[in-house]
Amino acid sequence: MGPIETLYRDFCERIARDCEAEADRYEEHPQLEDRDRQFVSVLRERAKRLRQEISRIDSDYAGRAS
Repeated sequence: MGPIETLYRDFCERIARDCEAEADRYEEHPQLEDRDRQFVSVLRERAKRLRQEISRIDSDYAGRAS
């Protein structure tokens, strides 16, 4: 994996972790409103898409390394 791919993968990983952590923090709040739940859903979806991007990067790299 090249240096740019590594940086991008690490960036995606960091942002995915941040999205998940923020969603967890929001869910712990005792008085969630609908818009808060929507925000949590957006964060979880963004983390999911980033994890898919990480998987794609890893698959592409594994395919080239073989």
